[in-house]
Amino acid sequence: MPPPHSAKDFEAMAKARAKALREHIFALPTEQLQGKPLAVAQEIEKFADSQRLPMIFREEKMRIARQVLRNQDPKPKVLVEFGTFVGCSAIGWGQLLRESNEETAGAHVHVYGFELDPELAQVARDLIKLAGLDDVVTVIDGPGAESLRKLVAEGAVKVGGVDAVFIDHWEKLYVPDLQVCEELQVFHKGSVIMADNTDFPGAPDYLQYVKGGGSGQPGAVRYESKSFETDSNVSGRPKVVEVTSVIHV
Repeated sequence: MPPPHSAKDFEAMAKARAKALREHIFALPTEQLQGKPLAVAQEIEKFADSQRLPMIFREEKMRIARQVLRNQDPKPKVLVEFGTFVGCSAIGWGQLLRESNEETAGAHVHVYGFELDPELAQVARDLIKLAGLDDVVTVIDGPGAESLRKLVAEGAVKVGGVDAVFIDHWEKLYVPDLQVCEELQVFHKGSVIMADNTDFPGAPDYLQYVKGGGSGQPGAVRYESKSFETDSNVSGRPKVVEVTSVIHV
């Protein structure tokens, strides 16, 4: 993420390129992408490479995340995402959760993506619908903490009902939003939290918190955390996915 003095310029640039991405995707032949999550995600990443669209959770990191989620037992059914942007990662989560639970009769899987900016949230919804995942992925605009509180209050997300969390927004919110998850008691033993950009631009407070096991308060959620590094050779690109497991609730 950018330094504070350039945040507004960065946000304006990112939004303009996100809108350009939508125009580009929907100018392509519909049959090439309709109902094909992998194809949509690949086109998003190709556009990101050619047009320098930032904040994309790329395939080299998604491979790490897929393995983490596939190793969960039972298979993850509910994932919450803080920072959806254009929906590239949400498409990946939706596809994975649906495929992982195909053989489980009556399994209800869902991804809840939180995006602060309403215009970006709509871009994400459009791309998710194109990918054929709008029945699995819901994008909610507004602050993530408020959105999660509302979902819990409405009963859409149950106590102990979140199998995985993905955090990929402003680094200063990583710890506060994780603590909201703790407060709302949505974790269970075995839930996982995946966080992007902890190496660059960095989230030292978050790393200290999860690698230290959590708040340390009596009865609090306890964690184990490990850093996974991609094999990307692209200079300046963040390489680490921090994967944190809930070991006690």
